[in-house]
Amino acid sequence: MNFLAHAYFADGDAERIVGQFCGDFVRGSDLSAYSIGIQRGIRMHRQIDAFTDRHSAVLGVRPLFVPPLRRLAGVVTDVVYDHCLAVAWPNYSDHGFDPYIEEVTEALLQHKQQVPERMQGFIDFMIKHKVLQANQSFAGVEVTLQRLSGRSGVFAPLAHAAAVVEANMGAIQASFDEFFPELQAHVDGLRATEAQ
Repeated sequence: MNFLAHAYFADGDAERIVGQFCGDFVRGSDLSAYSIGIQRGIRMHRQIDAFTDRHSAVLGVRPLFVPPLRRLAGVVTDVVYDHCLAVAWPNYSDHGFDPYIEEVTEALLQHKQQVPERMQGFIDFMIKHKVLQANQSFAGVEVTLQRLSGRSGVFAPLAHAAAVVEANMGAIQASFDEFFPELQAHVDGLRATEAQ
């Protein structure tokens, strides 16, 4: 899952939101530099990623992406699943989409000095370019994949990923519809264990 979905699973808790974002910027098991809430967000991010990476519905769409995109299928799927979530947001949340994005932004800015420097730069970029809001349109998916393609030669094939996604959107949407409720149930189980 990508940033929108990770933020969604923080349930509006500011520190967990920050931790969910930190999951892509913090390495290792020593999280003692962070508050308990941020630590929980980081751990939840990692557990969500582990569940996602081995789920049959997610693995089932990988063959849609032929080499050289095949090895980046997980990246593409993460981006497109955020789009699926954004489009169907009222089905998954009682909070309006735009107010929730404002909440997420406020949480990130409030805790900005507590996160790695590289993430601080990303927060600025994300706000300036309305990265989370862009998930509501397929054009936003295209822009995200184009940006990612510029990271390195390894990611360069993502420049052509949007056309493949568009041609297979029905199958990708179906995989999301199967997968996301199961992820929700999994996260509910993780929260129940955490509360014990």
